Amino acid sequence: MNIIEMHGVHRVYELGTVKVKALNGIDFTAKKGEFISIMGPSGSGKSTMMHMIGLLDDITKGKMKIKNIDVSKMTENMKTDFRLRELGFVFQFYSLLPELTAIENVYIPLMLLGKKNHELKSSAMKVLEMLGIAERANNYPHQLSGGEQQRVGIARAIVNSPEILLADEPTASLDSKSADTVFQAFRELNEKLKQTIIVVTHEEALGAKADRGIWLKDGIIVKEKKF
Repeated sequence: MNIIEMHGVHRVYELGTVKVKALNGIDFTAKKGEFISIMGPSGSGKSTMMHMIGLLDDITKGKMKIKNIDVSKMTENMKTDFRLRELGFVFQFYSLLPELTAIENVYIPLMLLGKKNHELKSSAMKVLEMLGIAERANNYPHQLSGGEQQRVGIARAIVNSPEILLADEPTASLDSKSADTVFQAFRELNEKLKQTIIVVTHEEALGAKADRGIWLKDGIIVKEKKF
């Protein structure tokens, strides 16, 4: 069963009188529970494709369905609600709030969903335990290593049990050991929770840890490979 379908997707940015084609006719599907890496050189369209799937940017031309829903017909409020309930995001620069502890950072999405106070800490602690950093729950971001901060970011992304987890260059600012740990966390989440995980990375050795890799160049998919 396909959970994501993109058909002939284009994204064109207009910079004054100049038109920049970021995506140039993408055809892509992802099955429920699949772990996919998106690779390619800088400027190939990797992040733009991720932004399309995450409903963070609008399609110029083409069609896209997520969970069999035509997302192009959604209003901005509908997209916001869909992102909060169905999608999890992990970014390159952790985006943790420095004045909050690790556990408080994790349960922010649950607060936005209107969950009750007694549910917040128990749900957040469960995902911190799953990622092996429960003992750091009450530490502030500046007291955590880069790898630990990224795992807190992953915990925040999955605390509301989204079916799709999107990660844009999540290891770009990490050392190789921490990067391996983060990708191992993705693999374990994929196997335990059966989440569909899509990771953008410029490191092919890490990308090869996924089930399938796709390579972009000049806004089109030029290669696909199962690992």
